[in-house]
This record gives sequence, structure tokens and C-alpha cells, in this order.
Amino acid sequence: MRRTLVVLGGADGSLGVYLRARELGYHTICVDVRPNAPGAAVADEYLQLSVRAPERIDAALGERTDIVGVLCPASDVGLPTQAWLERRWNLPSPLPEAAVAASVDKPVFRAVCERAGVPTYRSATASSIPELLDAARHMRFPALVKPVDSSGSRGVVSCANPGKLASAVAESLEFSFSGRVVVEEHLDGRHLTIEALVVDGEIAFHAVTARTITPPPLFVTTAHEMPVDLPGKAADALPGMLAAVAAELRYRNGPLTFDAVLQRDDELYLIEVGARMGGNGIAEVVRHCHGVDLMAATMSLAVGEVPVLDPHPPVPALVHILASDRAGLLAEIDGLAEVRAMPEVKDLHLFVTEGSFVRPYEQAGYKLGYVVLSAESTSALWSVENAVRGTLKFRLDTGNASPAANDVAVPKP
Repeated sequence: MRRTLVVLGGADGSLGVYLRARELGYHTICVDVRPNAPGAAVADEYLQLSVRAPERIDAALGERTDIVGVLCPASDVGLPTQAWLERRWNLPSPLPEAAVAASVDKPVFRAVCERAGVPTYRSATASSIPELLDAARHMRFPALVKPVDSSGSRGVVSCANPGKLASAVAESLEFSFSGRVVVEEHLDGRHLTIEALVVDGEIAFHAVTARTITPPPLFVTTAHEMPVDLPGKAADALPGMLAAVAAELRYRNGPLTFDAVLQRDDELYLIEVGARMGGNGIAEVVRHCHGVDLMAATMSLAVGEVPVLDPHPPVPALVHILASDRAGLLAEIDGLAEVRAMPEVKDLHLFVTEGSFVRPYEQAGYKLGYVVLSAESTSALWSVENAVRGTLKFRLDTGNASPAANDVAVPKP
């Protein structure tokens, strides 16, 4: 019998899931309101509906007997629908409501951390500018203003002092579906992403990536590198932190992805959580670094099977985001064959073609693609990363006389 996975969202971060599902013998249905979403092109079926519309998805698919699981790999937006459909269709290990709430509402996750005894920091939330100004009056600045329900760095605004808070809040509110934002004290330290896999209520695996982001005011991811050697204090504390949060979320089976910051005093703070895999090719990096296939494990848990985890000693790996610093029509891509031929290049996904309109990289969804690299040493890894940037060229049609003047440099992390 055919086994079908319903995948909520076809954004670029989900592409690897569709491809891996096909390799594992699953049939996939992409649910996305955009027919040109990257996932729609590689899924076995496409359903043009919003991932925020569980009842309509159920009406379209609920009578089918081949659906064995629901995934939402690329964004937190579809997690409430995933939980609703899993219960409606009586699927294994439905997402607990506590995990959904913490994923789609940042202040809820802050409260989870407090109850779990995990280190936390000051924040304030409200739905109006006057209320937020009052709630944040005792906070330290600089601060970050974020929509409570966005992902991919959309709507994250840096605020240097209280005098700029009103304008920062107004800007951030434009990206909030619920019309609420949170002001958080800015943590100065090393940005990390933590991928964890929960099996039968226990943290069966976790891995840490060093996350490189664009400078203020955008804070958009440009690279993830692993392995990461945490200092002793943080390394010792992390497993217990993850277990405490998973218990507080009543989360029994599935992946968790966290944004985190390691402060200069070696205190580790969990910033956000998603009851899903991380995007931006992180699962591919984990597989090449640690030998753990998070995508396959997530699918196994979604259909009620026991995942196979067989980690090996870490091998240096990274994902580099391909992006543009300007807008224009993509006229030409040079060096693609040469880059694909490099033995250290493990995966290369492009989300644009010649003739595509390219936006400057101000949001995660504006990436041109990403490349996953692995090498025998960290120095060799960064050497090939430099070679990729020097070889792969995106040329935009901007009307300049010199073709070289139109080259988009592949950004350096």
C-alpha cells in the first residue's frame, strides 16, 4: 500500500524533506497556497491551500486511506494545522498543544523556560505601542523587537535606545499575523542553533551549529557550521536544559529546533523553539557531520515507527546560504558545474533560474539557494567554501555595460 506524507509548506527550507521522502519510498503531498513554491515542483502531488486552513485540508484529503503522517518542516506557521490534522486523522504522536503554543508565540516559550528552570532574560510583550512602551521601560538597551509569531528573521528590528522603541515596534508589527510583538534584551554572544530529537520522551540526540547572521538591523542566517565545541559549563548544562523544556512541552516524539545564544560568561540561553526540524539545510549538515538522518528519523516518528540513529564521530560540515545584496533579474549563473564537481560539495540547491527576479537578502525566504559542504578538517572546509564563493557567480541584468559590474558576490559568512 502506498504511504503518503502530507507536507505543510513548500518553502525552500522544505525541499530536502520532499527529496528524502522520495528516497525512502514515501509519496508526498505539498500543501501551499503558492503554486510556484519550491516544494510544489518536487512533490508527488500539490494541493493549493493555505497551511493555516486545517478544515479545508481535511475536506480535500480526509477521506484518503493512504496518509500515514503529517510534517511541517520549513516554518512554525503550519504547526497548529499539523496538530489539528494529526488528531483529526488519528495519526501517531500528535503534536501537543503546549509545543505548538511555544513554537508560534515567543512569550509563551519564555514562560516555558522559566517554569523549566532554564536560564532566561527580560522581555515584554503587548499588542499596542503605548502598552509596550510602558512594559519595556525598565529593560536594558539595546533591545530586539520581534513579532511574537514570525520566523526566518522576518520583522526582527534592532532598537538602540528607548527613544527609538515606538518606531521599531511599529515596523515589527507589520510582520505579525496576530498583531503582537515582543521586546527582548539583546544578548551579546555567539549565535547557535540546536537540533534535538525526542524519542519516547527522552532526548535521543542533539547537535549544535554555529550560526552566522547578517549584521544589524537584519539578523538573517548566512551559514551554519558544525561540530561546535561548547565550553564545559554550557556543554554540561545543555542536555538537562533540553530535557526540561521537552518535559514542560509534554513533547514525546519528534524533532525540536532551538535558536540559542552563548554569552561571553559561558551562560547558554535558549531564545526560540520550533517543534520541527530546522531549515536552511541544517538537517543535511547534521547528516554529513554526525551521521544522523534527522529527516528520516522525523518521518519514522511521524508514522509511529522507531527511528534508526547511528551517529559517527563528527566530520566538519557547513551550509552556506547563497544570496544577493541587490535586486534585479537574474541573467546568468556561472560556475555551477564546477562547483557541483567539487568532492566536498555534498548538496547544492538553487531556488532561482535565469530570468528570476532576485531580491536583496533581507529575509530567509529571499535566498538564491544553499550549498552543503563537508571536509576532513575545519581548515579544508573553509578553503572549499572560499573556492565556492570564488567560482559561483550570479549575474543580474541591471543595464550596466560591464558584465562583471553586475556580478552578485556569494556572501562570506
